[in-house]
Amino acid sequence: MLIAGGAVAALIGATTAGCLAYTGRFPGDSMDIAWQTPADGKASEQGNGAWLVGDILVRSRFDAATAYDARTGAQVWDHRPPGRSRICAAEADVDRSVLLVVRDDENRPASSRRELCTTVTAIDMTNGREIWRTPIPADADAGADAETGHRFERSLIAAGGGLAVIADQGLRAVDVRTGAPRWTAAVPGNCVPGKAAPAERHVAVLLACGAPGKPRTGDGMPEEAELHAAAFAPTTGALLWSTPLGDREPVRWDELSSIVSADPLVVSASGAGDKASGAYYSFGEDGVPHPRIEFSGDHGHLNDELRVAAVDDTRLYALAGYYIKGGTRHRAVAFDLTTGQPAWQTDLDDLPGVALHLRDGKVTVIVKGSATSALPDEDLYVLDAATGKERDSRSFHDDVAPADKVFAYKGLLIVARPGASSAPAFTAYARA
Repeated sequence: MLIAGGAVAALIGATTAGCLAYTGRFPGDSMDIAWQTPADGKASEQGNGAWLVGDILVRSRFDAATAYDARTGAQVWDHRPPGRSRICAAEADVDRSVLLVVRDDENRPASSRRELCTTVTAIDMTNGREIWRTPIPADADAGADAETGHRFERSLIAAGGGLAVIADQGLRAVDVRTGAPRWTAAVPGNCVPGKAAPAERHVAVLLACGAPGKPRTGDGMPEEAELHAAAFAPTTGALLWSTPLGDREPVRWDELSSIVSADPLVVSASGAGDKASGAYYSFGEDGVPHPRIEFSGDHGHLNDELRVAAVDDTRLYALAGYYIKGGTRHRAVAFDLTTGQPAWQTDLDDLPGVALHLRDGKVTVIVKGSATSALPDEDLYVLDAATGKERDSRSFHDDVAPADKVFAYKGLLIVARPGASSAPAFTAYARA
């Protein structure tokens, strides 16, 4: 009987091992769903954002801003704009627990097809209560080239460092908690302000600047304008420095550009349809440009989407694909901002990374599986930010939808999808 029992146990063990080898999962190495919020209905591309403030997760989309308990996923509060107004954009100063929502005028006639994004409402992220509101100029988001799809993004509102900054012809800053005016600032001559990003040491702003005396087009953009990065003093609004993005080759104003990090200031810019020629541009505190980090190079080709890039005081972390015989492989890469050179490279898998999160000296990467696979094959890698060495790797038991943001919270990995239609805004995973 003992022999027979041992044979059965051995058979069960062998069968289990075979199944585990087939699925690629072993006890203790998986990520399981701890909780998820109810699925959202109809979604829109506007007003989407997600933030973690203490123990609260906040999601904003076109119709509402909603908060959930990060420990359980239970709803904490829900803020819906009055009347027929819709949310056009949302920004947050997480350190001050303030969400800024740009919305329609609630008195907009029902027959109007145009959204009047002329009101900013500040919401306390801890309880969902409105704390102040202010009007902003209409048509602040101008500068699109409808024919090419290139875009110079104008800020409806920006938040950070205790400030809410509104860009019009110049810049206007108010206290993010009270709405009290702080300062107004003019931009350099023949420049138009674009996306802003306030931080503790400076307010970072992208500018489209033309040569002195150059005329402006019908939408107010200087002719033959090029992109500049600028920094303003957070206490007074005084211009600290302004520097062109390009060196010998100017970066046109209508290239796809974003502020990846406000402090240190890191900017992503590339021509539409030609992402291989793009680059990350970074600057020292005095505005002196560092060597740029090309999207394509010996490291492979960088995924330039903001959700797969992160910055700390000295480095840029990104995901890259590179070609070898037989296919494409993927890696995480850390670049030294002052030299533009890779500090380390860590191979991940044959499958591309879709989300990256940086916190507490760790780089967390989600690698997305193949859509044609019969089994979920998303994986999680945790790398040491200093060295790139792998500290943990796990598999997800369930399919992971494309992540807009990833948060690490008290042992949970929380994936945010605020703009996804018919999908949970947040899903939390725990290590099994």
